[in-house]
Amino acid sequence: MIPKPSPEFVAGAVAGLAVLLIVCAVLGLIARRRAATYEQYMVGQRDIGPFITGCAIASTYLSGWATMGMMGVTYAVGWAGMWFAGVWTLFGIIPTIFLAARKLSDFSSRNNTKTLADIVQVRYDSKAASTLAALAMAFLLFGYSVGQLKAAGTLWYAVTGLSPLWCLLLAVFVVLIYLVIGGYTGTQWAMAFQGIVLGVACFVLGIVALNYVGGPSGLEARLAAENPNLLRLIRPEMPRVGSSQLFSSMVGISSTLLLFFAMSTGFPHNAARFLGMRPMKKKTDFLWLIIPVYLIAGFPVMLNAITGLASRATFGPELLKIVPWKGDLAAPFIAMVSGGVPLTTLYVTGVFAATLGTFSGMIMIIASNITNDIIATWWPKVQKSTLLVLTRLLLIPAALVPFFWTLYKPPALLALLMGQAAAGMGGIFLPVITLGLWWRRATKVGAIACIIYGFFATLIGSVMVGKNLVGMGTVIWFIILGSFICYVVGSLVSKPMPQEKVDKLLGPGSESKAGSATAAG
Repeated sequence: MIPKPSPEFVAGAVAGLAVLLIVCAVLGLIARRRAATYEQYMVGQRDIGPFITGCAIASTYLSGWATMGMMGVTYAVGWAGMWFAGVWTLFGIIPTIFLAARKLSDFSSRNNTKTLADIVQVRYDSKAASTLAALAMAFLLFGYSVGQLKAAGTLWYAVTGLSPLWCLLLAVFVVLIYLVIGGYTGTQWAMAFQGIVLGVACFVLGIVALNYVGGPSGLEARLAAENPNLLRLIRPEMPRVGSSQLFSSMVGISSTLLLFFAMSTGFPHNAARFLGMRPMKKKTDFLWLIIPVYLIAGFPVMLNAITGLASRATFGPELLKIVPWKGDLAAPFIAMVSGGVPLTTLYVTGVFAATLGTFSGMIMIIASNITNDIIATWWPKVQKSTLLVLTRLLLIPAALVPFFWTLYKPPALLALLMGQAAAGMGGIFLPVITLGLWWRRATKVGAIACIIYGFFATLIGSVMVGKNLVGMGTVIWFIILGSFICYVVGSLVSKPMPQEKVDKLLGPGSESKAGSATAAG
């Protein structure tokens, strides 16, 4: 039986949200003392340690995608959704640490870059590449941020029964409070706190939900009784066009591995967590970065997918009839029936922590893209104090655009919408930003070609998937591999930057060291 809102659930949700809001506001106020200038507001003091950074990355990586979207997928399609909703996530997050962490932190500190598009401008010596990156980033982040708001709104609806308008307004209000106050440092510390809460909530809910349906054997028996296809790891009876290809063919399933690899490293809101991190000089820094990622974004994610299956075993397909929330109600409803008010309160707090933490990072990037990477780039005489005020003011419209999108045209399953936006961001920014710090031969022509291709491939592919003309897995392959090919070919056919300039930006490479040694000999 589908649970109904009650005063007890409402009180628990309000209490959890109040604690979250108070802690985040306090962190924002503390950080405000260290955000007096525009540079400090954007990247703090560049002294945040690896453990806090790891907690923040885990929070942004999971977000509404993992805390509700993944459960919605396995609830809707059964075990075949595990590939998209859990199995490949760890294969994605680890490259983020080894490919991006040290390179982004060092480059940002060495060249005083404040945003990811700023890195593009400096790395390729191109205002055009930077502007295109900022515009593509903002557009795709708007699409991805819709998922965050829907996750928060879905949860609030589950425990209170309020209208979508009030559920979504509450989410926007909470984010703006600590983001406007604390800037980058406040956001980073708030995300770290939110990530810890998120990991605990998802882990506990997964264990309790599985026990509620009778453990592994009980889960299997209930799913088999409803529909044996829910137990299959691949659903070949489902269409191989549209989003269902992700669950019905090897092309779709393999594309999710590529997606998680590209998106975790290419996510702007993930990569931006490294910009204010202190330089990684100790051997133990990587360890302290990886530990919270594994604890928060590792094991709990696998249990998230089980939670969706337990919800399907409990409620059957009934949640798919509740518009506009549908299968994304799987996790909050199973929390309400399996753990009562205590578990629901913990889960409410965890989901708001994840979704709003990621949402705050996204609108921070969108606002700073406009001020730092467009206004300051093309009109450099604008005062830094003016840019600081503009950045804070732009946070409001940056939050309201996804608010109205979510309110009037919400996605049926948020994880699928977010998957399409993730493919675009991974396809574009994994090569242009992360690989550009490793491959010294990369040029602005390759970067511009990659951005243009990835952006339009995402738009066209999303339309074709929405009209069931092609499979989503096929589109993911075309977006990510096509963007990479454009980046490599464009760089190889164009003139590279002078070696001395590359050395100044990235530090001396192996060729420079070899040349120096030869000269010395």
